[in-house]
Amino acid sequence: MIKIFVKIILIFALTSDGIVSSSHSLNSKIIERDVFSLESEPSSSGVIINYVDSKGYFWPGSYTFKLRSNSGESIWSKSTSSFMMIFEAPFWRTRIAYFTYVFIILFLFYLILQLKTSALRKSNRILRENEFVAKEVSRQKDLLSYRNKNIEDSLHYAQRIQKAILVTPEDFKKILPKSFIMHLPKDIVSGDFYWISEKGNKVFVAAVDCTGHGVPGAFMSLIGLELFRKITSIPEIEDAGIILNYLNDNIQEIFGKGGNISLSDGMDLAFCIIDKEELTLEFAGAINPLYLIRDDKLIEIKGDRFSISADIEFFDVDMKKFSSHKLKLQKDDMFYIFSDGFADQFGGPAGNKYKYRRFRHLLLTVHKLDLERQKYYLEENIEDWKGNEEQVDDILVIGIKADFQTE
Repeated sequence: MIKIFVKIILIFALTSDGIVSSSHSLNSKIIERDVFSLESEPSSSGVIINYVDSKGYFWPGSYTFKLRSNSGESIWSKSTSSFMMIFEAPFWRTRIAYFTYVFIILFLFYLILQLKTSALRKSNRILRENEFVAKEVSRQKDLLSYRNKNIEDSLHYAQRIQKAILVTPEDFKKILPKSFIMHLPKDIVSGDFYWISEKGNKVFVAAVDCTGHGVPGAFMSLIGLELFRKITSIPEIEDAGIILNYLNDNIQEIFGKGGNISLSDGMDLAFCIIDKEELTLEFAGAINPLYLIRDDKLIEIKGDRFSISADIEFFDVDMKKFSSHKLKLQKDDMFYIFSDGFADQFGGPAGNKYKYRRFRHLLLTVHKLDLERQKYYLEENIEDWKGNEEQVDDILVIGIKADFQTE
């Protein structure tokens, strides 16, 4: 490429000096006898050591091209033709470009540093916030643990009080030896309770399901227990329906003093009066029924369709009267009173309620067994049904066999 460039320059040089005319053409042979030199001056990029790079391009800078020609007969031109050539560097190789590169590199470095610093600050802020949240959670956890311990201690103390006031299973079996009590509270204290009292040859038995469970139910159970004691101590009152009417009137009197009366404040119950000598059973129920099994058949005696409660705004006082059902017992009869906890328990393969139809079938299956075996199978069956489900309510089942002879 350099030779081509020299040839072009030589043509212009000889033409300007009159050495090359129309009859004299410049060719490579003449060029080979010519003498030329190329001198470089310092460029804007520095001193040029090699005039040409590896691809045959001139380095940026100023060049002086000097030429003397020979006519071929050893006659040299007297003067030397010279030309000044300046090759400017492309913009990307100028000093401004280099400064721009340095600035961009420094700016990128600064930007990366700022981004990393910002990320570190954000991480530190998040860590501080998480540390604060962790300390607050720990503090709240300790506070909740402390309060929970106090509540549990209070509940256990309330349980001892409730057990001391309620009838024990041992006292129950002293009055009715051929019986069992299956009582599974949902919480530490229970809203379901059972009650028994004996007056002469008559035995008063109740299976009561109070409002809710836990502490509210426990309060209601204490109120109900005291009312049962008060009412049954009246000599002339020995009718099951009348006793429930008195009980309902007292509940209305107690809860009617408050301004806010919840419709659920009250009790669902099954109440029986057993005459040991006459072998009769008198039943009155508030929502809950009585199941009597005789000759492998189950007879359901339904209770009235309203609860013992203070809902005086929705029921006429004169209309809300509980009815009594009286029947003669036979020796091998087996009857059960209970709360709704057993039938309402969720479980099984599909997580459904146990329901009363399944409960009745279970009682028909176990009613001929020993009383303690019946209790065992009932507990085992409801535990298997419940599985991993949470117990939804207190469970109470009382089974009594119509055999009242003392051993």
